[in-house]
Amino acid sequence: MIRRLSLSATALTFLLAGCGRIGTPTSEAPAPALAESEPPATEETAPPAPAITSTTYRCGKQTVAAEARGDTLRLEIGGDAFTLRQAVSASGARYEAAGDPSTYFWTKGANALLSLHGVAYPECAVLTGSEETPMQKKTFSARGNEPGWSLNVTDDTIVLLADYGERRVAAPKPQGEKHDGVTRYSIPAEELSIVIEDALCADDATGMPHPNRVTVHLGERTFTGCGGEPSALLIGPEWIVEDINNGGIIDASRATLNFAEDGRVFGRASCNTYNAQYALTREGLTFGMAATTRMACAPALMQQEQRFLDALAGAVRFEIDETGALILHTTDGRRILARRG
Repeated sequence: MIRRLSLSATALTFLLAGCGRIGTPTSEAPAPALAESEPPATEETAPPAPAITSTTYRCGKQTVAAEARGDTLRLEIGGDAFTLRQAVSASGARYEAAGDPSTYFWTKGANALLSLHGVAYPECAVLTGSEETPMQKKTFSARGNEPGWSLNVTDDTIVLLADYGERRVAAPKPQGEKHDGVTRYSIPAEELSIVIEDALCADDATGMPHPNRVTVHLGERTFTGCGGEPSALLIGPEWIVEDINNGGIIDASRATLNFAEDGRVFGRASCNTYNAQYALTREGLTFGMAATTRMACAPALMQQEQRFLDALAGAVRFEIDETGALILHTTDGRRILARRG
């Protein structure tokens, strides 16, 4: 019975094969010759190198340079560099940092969304080559109290408001004389002279530190106060934490603070890295909620990290002491002490 089924299948196969050749020549057509411009089928052709696209964006006040190469995106932001890989997205092109999806750059047409360690930036827009960025004049500002006065020195003018603004003196900026960290301006026609020293100065009303001591002579009167941006005391080399809440820190552990010009502070919290926003006002220094990575470390290190982050979130002012140390203060007496690395 099995043999008869095998024969039937063979016959059916032969019959179908014969039907397949009905209406076709019995000899096989020769294969078409390869065109001379085509490489032989056995020759491997190297894939083309991925195209490189460079674009500059403006995200709020921050300029971001983006270079796309295949499925990789390199970002340069305020001196920091990030390498991201393309991720799945419903629209546009989204790139994420390996192991940290809260760090991403998501392009949508001429705009993009930027987040670094969970801290979102204002929506980004492409800067075109024809777009002109207005030149901003550099301004040095100073002020003092009792009686209140203020001074603004730009690239071409000097404006002094004395006696709480009741008296105003404005004149073209003269050539300054600078020697040993002291800059002097003299305007004889207004009986005005200004001395700016590169020396730490704390506002006598708020305690806010400034990088310059300023003395103004107007006729027979003398005004003293502080000048320069407090942020200049924070931005620069990394601060390494030496003490948290007067309890020291664990040996060989590391907590750091890096202040960026765009209002970010970032570093290591002891175990994890963190990223937050900071804000300077005339009264003090405050920090936003920090976004951190989620590594697990020894319990003692995790407890130290929590003390650091809690003190950072509660900070309301800062000072630079006589040794050059940075001290962040909270309203309830906690503090973080750090020194330049």
